[in-house]
Amino acid sequence: MNRAKVICHMYMTIDGKTITDLPKYPDCEIAGNIYDEKTFSMAKAWGCGRATFMYLSDANVNLDNYAPKEGKLVDKVIKDEIYCFAFDRKGRLFFTDVYNDYAGHNSRLVSVLTESVDRRLLTYLDSKGISYIFCGKQELDLNLFLEKIKKLDIETFMLCGGAQINALFMAQDLVDELSIIICPGVQGGRQEIGIVGTEDISAFPKYFKVKDVNILPGDTVWLRYTK
Repeated sequence: MNRAKVICHMYMTIDGKTITDLPKYPDCEIAGNIYDEKTFSMAKAWGCGRATFMYLSDANVNLDNYAPKEGKLVDKVIKDEIYCFAFDRKGRLFFTDVYNDYAGHNSRLVSVLTESVDRRLLTYLDSKGISYIFCGKQELDLNLFLEKIKKLDIETFMLCGGAQINALFMAQDLVDELSIIICPGVQGGRQEIGIVGTEDISAFPKYFKVKDVNILPGDTVWLRYTK
């Protein structure tokens, strides 16, 4: 392929919900640690949708304090060992650090933007040394994203949610494998979401084949599916 392989890698409860706020339970912590270990052992690049990274964003940034960046739109990615891609189509993430410190790994943050982004944001990102790439005019061109990151020597990309960005990749038939870590807990609520969620279901359903099933420490189950 002329693009990076995509593994949709998610951490779930028995009742099929994305982990939100389970009470402290030792086996669930073991499952969570396994999820993190697999994230970084299977690839050197991972990423999530905008909502997942809001905790890293400075809500007090005023773009009126930054002049629009002039000239041709050009990707700006500093090479590194581990990358964390944040899909930010509308340019609402104001990172303050070049790295995302997660699970004992410093992953270089890269904002994935469209060409319609406010050029003042680019000036802000430049001032902080944050990397960014452009993938699409108005909407995210995810195949272009995968082609671009392969040129960074990224062979596999771990797509780690949320439900909306997972749905976009899946709707475009860009998910090559599903990797689901299931912890031994049940959340039970009606509001929690699953691994895929979208209002537009015209591209669904999708079907996969079982690749592997493993029972791991802490009553953890690791399911793997492929196209």
